[in-house]
Amino acid sequence: MSMAAAASANGRRKRRRAMADINVTPLVDVMLVLLVIFMITAPVLKDAIDVDLPRVPGTGAGRAMTPFVIVIDGEGRVHVGGRMLQPAEVGTELPKLLRGHENETVTLKAHRRLPYDSVVKVLATVRAVGITGITIAVERE
Repeated sequence: MSMAAAASANGRRKRRRAMADINVTPLVDVMLVLLVIFMITAPVLKDAIDVDLPRVPGTGAGRAMTPFVIVIDGEGRVHVGGRMLQPAEVGTELPKLLRGHENETVTLKAHRRLPYDSVVKVLATVRAVGITGITIAVERE
């Protein structure tokens, strides 16, 4: 108590020094929340091409996912490995993209309202490259 009385008697106050450190706890909290958000949304964005698959009765017996997927959207555009091919490019560009995947099983996802010949054209191109393991994706009713 005597020190407090002496400090006030002199009229001097003890100054607080400015804090030079940054508190990183809120930064870490925000970064973790963003990480969780991106971890949840990344798988959803992988299948962002809207394809209305054909519906068939039955069970999902063959549910093994294949790493190589070919998607044909409602306008007939072919999506392979992050590239989009117009229907006229399928015969020339698709074989180039499929080289090196001859031993893999390819999954074909085609919009159910597509003309039959556009799907068969893609299937024939896949077979001509030498890929024999082809699965066709459908939805259960």
